[in-house]
Amino acid sequence: MKIVFLSISLLLATLAHAQLRLPRYFSDHAVLQRDQPVVLWGWSVPGDKLSVTMADVTHTTTTNRDSIWRVTLSAKPAGGPYDIVIKGATEKITIKDIYFGDVFFCSGQSNMVFTMNKEEHSVEEKENFPLIRQFHVYRNTQPWPQKDVGRAEWMISDEKMRKRFSAVAYYFAKEIYKEKKIPVGIILSAYGGSPIEPFMSKEALKDFPEAHSKADKITPEFIRKTQEENDRLLAANPGIKEPKGFVNIKNRYPTMIYNGMIAPFFFYPVKGVLWYQGETNTFIPQCYDYEAKLYHLVRSWRRSWKDEQLPFYIVQLPNYGEQVDVPKSSAWTFVQEAQFKVSQRMRHVHTIVTQDVGDPSDIHPTNKRDVGKRIAAQVLKQTYGDTKRIAQGPTVVKVDIRSDTIELHFANIGSGLEAKGGGKNLYGFALAGKDDKFYRATAELRGDRVVVYSEQVGEPLYIRYAFESNPAKINFYNKEGFPAVPFRTDELKDATTRK
Repeated sequence: MKIVFLSISLLLATLAHAQLRLPRYFSDHAVLQRDQPVVLWGWSVPGDKLSVTMADVTHTTTTNRDSIWRVTLSAKPAGGPYDIVIKGATEKITIKDIYFGDVFFCSGQSNMVFTMNKEEHSVEEKENFPLIRQFHVYRNTQPWPQKDVGRAEWMISDEKMRKRFSAVAYYFAKEIYKEKKIPVGIILSAYGGSPIEPFMSKEALKDFPEAHSKADKITPEFIRKTQEENDRLLAANPGIKEPKGFVNIKNRYPTMIYNGMIAPFFFYPVKGVLWYQGETNTFIPQCYDYEAKLYHLVRSWRRSWKDEQLPFYIVQLPNYGEQVDVPKSSAWTFVQEAQFKVSQRMRHVHTIVTQDVGDPSDIHPTNKRDVGKRIAAQVLKQTYGDTKRIAQGPTVVKVDIRSDTIELHFANIGSGLEAKGGGKNLYGFALAGKDDKFYRATAELRGDRVVVYSEQVGEPLYIRYAFESNPAKINFYNKEGFPAVPFRTDELKDATTRK
C-alpha cells in the first residue's frame, strides 16, 4: 500500500510541477552566496527548452523527465541588484532585486525564532539596512525529505519588516554587514519547542535506536492513524494541549522538521550555520545523548551540503532556573557542556557562551543583542580570518593540583583576565575530593592564572566552574568582555532535574 501511495504521490507531484516554477528561495530580494557557482533550478514540462538570463549572460537547458531543470550560474562577487529571467516555450518568470553576498543558515528552536519586536534593545534600532535580508521559513513538517519548503518569503530589513526578523540573526547580520559592507542573507528555518531529533535525518539517527525506530514507523497510514487518535484524545480532554497518549508527530517527532525545513536547502549554498537549540533536550536521560546527537547532526548536514568544512556556530544555553546554595549540576548544564564539547572535537565548529545574559525566570531571555554580537565576533575571527580578534572568553587549558589548591591556566586571555566589577575574587567555582561531593570554593586571580581552594576540601581532585543552571554570579571575563567558558574536570553523570 505504501508503494502505491508513493507512486500516486510522485505522479501528482509531476503533474503539479508541469508548469514553470522555482523553489521558493529563488524569489524577489533573494541573497545568493557570493564567490561560488550557484545551481539555479526548478520545474517545468519534461522536454521544455529554457533560457536563463542574468547580467546579459544566457544559459540554456532542457527539462528532464523528472520535470526538473538546472543551470549553473558562474561565481559572482558581492553585489547587485540583478534580475534573473527564466523563459520556457510558453512561460516566463522574472525574479528581481537579487544580490550576491554571504548567506547564513539559522536554525534551532524558540530562542532562534525570537523576533525583534520582543527584543529589549530593538527600540534603539533606527537605521534601515536594505542589504540585510531574511528568508523566513514558516513551520512545515513532512514525513519524508522535500525539495522545496512550504510557505516562505524574503524580507528586507527596514522599519516595517525588521520587527519580524530573528533577533539573534539580525544583530549578528548587522555586525557582519557593518564590518564587511556586503549583502548578508539570513535563512531563518527554526521551530520553537523542538528537541534535536526532529532536525536530524533518519540516517543521522541510526546510532540512536529509540529515535530511529520512531522514524522507521513513518508511513501515510501511521500519520493518519496517529492524527485520528490525537484528535480523539483532544476531544476527550478539552483544554489539555497534549493529553496522556498524545503523540506529537510535528515538532517533537524524529526527522519531521528536517524533512520539511532543512532538507530543501541542501541545494542552496551557504557561508555557515548558526544553531541555537537545546532547551527541549534538558531532561534526564536525554541530556546525556545530546553531544552525540549534535555531532551527528553537524556531520549529516555537512555531507548533505557537500561541504565537510562548513562552519557551525553553536549558541550555548544561557543561565536559567533557580539558584542553589550547594553546587548542583542539572540536565541543563549537561547540554551546555555537550555543546562546547562538540566544538572541541570537530573542526570549524565554535561555541558562543551566554551563561551571563540569560534570565533566571524566563527561558526566552530578551537580550539577544549580546548574543548576536558574540556570534559575529566568532564568525569574523574564524570564518573571515580576523585572527587577531578576541572572540571568546577564558578557556581552561591546564589544571595543576597542588596539595590543597588547584591552579588553572587559560587560553583566550586577550589583554588580561579580570573579575568584572573589581577585585581579585571570582565566583562560580566548586571543588570536590575523593567523595565526589562538591563545595563552594574561593577563587583568586593571580595574573593570568586562577588559584582555587576550599576549607571543606583538603585534598581536591575535581573542579567545576559555572557548572550550574543559574550560577549566583558571573564575574570571570577577559578584558575584551567575553565571559569564561564553563567547565568541569570530573566525568560524573550526576544531573538533576532542572527547576
